[in-house]
Amino acid sequence: MSPFRPAVAATVMTCACLLAACGSDDESEKPVPSASARSTAASAASSPAAAASPACPSRAQIADAVSAADHSTGVIVSTKIVCQDGWATAPMRYPGSDPSRAVVRVQGGDVRLVTYGTDGLCESPKMKKAPAEIKKALGVYC
Repeated sequence: MSPFRPAVAATVMTCACLLAACGSDDESEKPVPSASARSTAASAASSPAAAASPACPSRAQIADAVSAADHSTGVIVSTKIVCQDGWATAPMRYPGSDPSRAVVRVQGGDVRLVTYGTDGLCESPKMKKAPAEIKKALGVYC
């Protein structure tokens, strides 16, 4: 075995992770996979580093929070997630609908929907404690 083989594998994995983190506009239009297809993401979130501070939820976790709140299916969440202090917001939509925004909180390891929609999101009483970066990211939806 070549002494460079582990270094090559590590470089390839690093590049793959960086490319996945960057995302693309095309990826934001893909439906989020079902919960059974995301079991590895849940195990990664249970690491000690993730427990120290609230992690930024994934697209799938945000979609699940919206679906649980309104009993919908097919929620599409963009890769453009903004996180701060256990709060997150991302563009979302249903197939065939106009774009909207979702706001979630990570509490006790659970991702819970705070609000979602197309306008006046900051008027929700639940949004009073939302960090400034989250409100800023909502833009015209706030």
